[in-house]
Amino acid sequence: MMQRKRGVMALGLIWLLTFLCLLISIIKYTLGAILKWSVPGAKVSKDYAFQPTVSVVLPCYNEGKTVYDSIESISRSNYPSDKFEVIAQDDCSVDDSYQWILKAQRDFTGIRVRADRNAVNSGKARTVCNALAHSNAEVIISVDSDCIFDPDAIRELTACFSEPNMGAVGGRVGVNNPNDGIITAIQTFVYYAAFHLYKVPENWTRSVGCISGCLFAIRRELMLKLEPQIRSRHWFGIPVNQGEDRFLTHMTLLEGYGTYLNHDALCWTNVPTTLNELFKQQLRWRRSILRDFFFTLKTLPRHVFKLHPNAVLHLVITPLGAVVAVLMAVTILAGDPMAWAGPSPVVAYLVIAAVLAWAIRRYSVRETVKNPLAMGAYAAWWLVSHLFITPLALCTLDSRDWGTRSKEQEASLVHTND
Repeated sequence: MMQRKRGVMALGLIWLLTFLCLLISIIKYTLGAILKWSVPGAKVSKDYAFQPTVSVVLPCYNEGKTVYDSIESISRSNYPSDKFEVIAQDDCSVDDSYQWILKAQRDFTGIRVRADRNAVNSGKARTVCNALAHSNAEVIISVDSDCIFDPDAIRELTACFSEPNMGAVGGRVGVNNPNDGIITAIQTFVYYAAFHLYKVPENWTRSVGCISGCLFAIRRELMLKLEPQIRSRHWFGIPVNQGEDRFLTHMTLLEGYGTYLNHDALCWTNVPTTLNELFKQQLRWRRSILRDFFFTLKTLPRHVFKLHPNAVLHLVITPLGAVVAVLMAVTILAGDPMAWAGPSPVVAYLVIAAVLAWAIRRYSVRETVKNPLAMGAYAAWWLVSHLFITPLALCTLDSRDWGTRSKEQEASLVHTND
C-alpha cells in the first residue's frame, strides 16, 4: 500500500513538473509573439555608424569545400574591407579542408584571410581560442565553417555593440535545405520558432541564454577574459571541447553584460538530412544543455543575486525541461505504448506546422516548406529524442569529439588521402 502511494506521488510530481515546463514554454512563445510585433523596447537600438574592427574566426574540422564557400560568402560582406578579416583555423583535418582554406586565401584578395593549423587536434572550443591569438580586432565573430553569410551579417552584429553594456550578440540561423526531406522540414519549423519566438522574451531583458555558435559576436576584451575558462573547462577532470557557444553566452551574463539575438543578422546552414546525422547533432547539443544545467545548479546563489530573474528562469527551465521530458516519455509509454501515434499529438503538431508554415512563407520565403504535414512526424522524433538522446547525453558528458565526422568516415578519408 505504501509503495503504491509513493508511486502515485512520484507520478503526480512528474506530471506537475511537465505541466509547469509546458506552461512556461507556451508563455514564452506567446510572449515572444507579442513582444516581436508590438513592443519596440524588445529590440536593441542599432547604430550602423559604429564600425569597429572585426575578426571573423572560423574553426574547421573535416568540412572540405564548404569551408571555401563559407569564406567566399564572408568576403562579400557589406562592411569596410579594411576593418574585417577572416581567421581560418584548421583542427588537423584529415580531409582536404586546409587546402580549401589556402585556396580561399589566394582567391579572395579583397580581404585579409589568415590560414593556420593546430599542432594537435584540440576540439572546436580550443581551436577558437588558438585563432584568437592572431587577432587584434575589437569584435570577434565566431562562425561555423559550413555556414553561408548574409552580406549584412557583420554590419548588423556590430551595430548592436553601440549599447555600452552589450557583451555578446548573435544572429539568426536559417535552414538552407528545408525541402530535402521530412527530417529537414521538421528542423526548419523548429529553427524558425526558436529564433523568432522562443528567444524574443530573452531579448527583451538582454539575457539570451544561448547564442548559436553559427554566428556569435563578442567584445574582444571579454573574450580574452573568458579564454582561460574556456581552455580549462572539464567534466570531472576530462577536458570539455563542446558547447562553447552556450558556455560563452552564460559567462557573458555572469560578467554583468547583456546578450542579444539580432534577427536581421543572418547566416544559412544545411541541417542534417539523415536520422544518424540528426541524432549525433542533437546528442552534442543535449550534452551542452545538461552541462550548463549542472553548472547553474552548482552556482545558483551567484545567479539569483546577480542576474535578471528572466535569465535565471530560462537557464533553469530550458534544461530542466529536457530531463522532465525523459520521465514524461517513459510515463506515457508505460500507460499506452501507442499514445505518441494517437490523434491528439499528431493533430497538435499539424496545427503548429500550419501556423509556422504560414509565417515562414510570409516572412522567410527562402525557407518555405513544401509539405507542412511533415511536422506530424515530430511526435515520433520527440520520443526518440527524449527516450534515447537525453539518457545517452547524461552518460557521455565527458565526450571530447567534434561530432561532425564518425570514426568510419575519418578512417575512410585517411585511406583516401594516403
